[in-house]
Amino acid sequence: MGHEAVRYDITMLGQLGVFPPAPPTALHMIAWRMTGRAACAAADVTAQAADAAALLQDNPGRGR
Repeated sequence: MGHEAVRYDITMLGQLGVFPPAPPTALHMIAWRMTGRAACAAADVTAQAADAAALLQDNPGRGR
């Protein structure tokens, strides 16, 4: 038994006019990756998610 998925998100983004990104936006995205700011932001989000998970474990009634 296999799994098959059809992705329409790229088509939808193209219809909305946001994909492919405009040249200035593409350059900004490349700079974001090359300078390491993307990795730093991802690490910050991961740390915040871990903190939130710890709060939920300490207080099981919160957030539900």
